[in-house]
Amino acid sequence: MSRSAINYSGKIYYNEQVKQAPVSNPVIYGKFPKYNSKKTPVEKLNKVLTVMLMGLVMLSLVSYYFVSDREKTMNNLGHEIVTLSNENIELQNKIDNMHSFEKVDEYIHSKTLLDTAKKVIEIPAVNIIQAPKPQSMPINYKWSIGY
Repeated sequence: MSRSAINYSGKIYYNEQVKQAPVSNPVIYGKFPKYNSKKTPVEKLNKVLTVMLMGLVMLSLVSYYFVSDREKTMNNLGHEIVTLSNENIELQNKIDNMHSFEKVDEYIHSKTLLDTAKKVIEIPAVNIIQAPKPQSMPINYKWSIGY
């Protein structure tokens, strides 16, 4: 045999061509059935556990999506609440300011610091002396700039 020939279980592979090798001395004689590979209980258990694990991973991904969506909604609602609260504070300050003016007005009217006119007095017009007109300046000026 050359270096390119390899022997695998009674077959010779020579330059990618299969040739049957003669069996000279078999160790065991008889008819043997082909090996039927049945899955062992450990392999079945591994497959069941793998399917369960994949199901749990998918369930966790779906639940994570819904939790993150709910958190986003809660953040938006929190932002709206803060905005409305700030607007409410501003409006409350305006109302307090208006109430304070109303209280000052009520205090002034209650203490009668201001009286309303009970009688209208008419005064005849007074002749007003006209102010003298200013003298007009001559038009011909001789300006000297910088001197």
